[in-house]
Amino acid sequence: MTFEIGGIGCAVGKLLRDQGAKLALLYAPFEEDKVAEVLEETYGSRDSPDVRTYACDISSPASVQEAFDAIAADDAAFPAFLVNSAGYVNLSPLEETPPEDALRHYMINLFGPTLTGQAFARLYIRAKAGNPGGPGGRIVNISSQAAHVALANHGAYCASKAGVMGLTRSQASEWAVHGITANTVSPGPVWTALGKKAWADDKVREE
Repeated sequence: MTFEIGGIGCAVGKLLRDQGAKLALLYAPFEEDKVAEVLEETYGSRDSPDVRTYACDISSPASVQEAFDAIAADDAAFPAFLVNSAGYVNLSPLEETPPEDALRHYMINLFGPTLTGQAFARLYIRAKAGNPGGPGGRIVNISSQAAHVALANHGAYCASKAGVMGLTRSQASEWAVHGITANTVSPGPVWTALGKKAWADDKVREE
């Protein structure tokens, strides 16, 4: 299962599908009008039995649980993979970052993977109990170079992505007993829609 319509999520989803995986894609409700086009561009079809989509606000516990309940009800495949790739960034000097914008970073970049990780773990543990021979569980959280270094005007983003590192270590520690591994990947700038927003200014990109 991979999460996010567009960007890194699409690239990861395409790679997994090319290797035989069935996908459950979560997309933000406000992006619903883009879903069909992205499916066509990325997976070659707007209606594939191997690629299913679910509207989900990953910052809402109720919305996340509803989406995972729908995934479980569809019973399309054993829930073996979770890739958290959705993200948010908005640049501003740290002392001028509005509280609501800092909170948006934390809610999408950190609280979201917390909720989806919990929902995935519960779903996986139930599935494994009914099928002890099922595959191991795998969680990959997309962090960032910003989790490791301080980037100018990225204060809230850096904090949120550093939090993802701590969350992932705890997921790995607590869920290993259930056969779940958890890891992070920390990309540098990637020319996705999110990357273009952060690095669009020529001077900032060059620096």
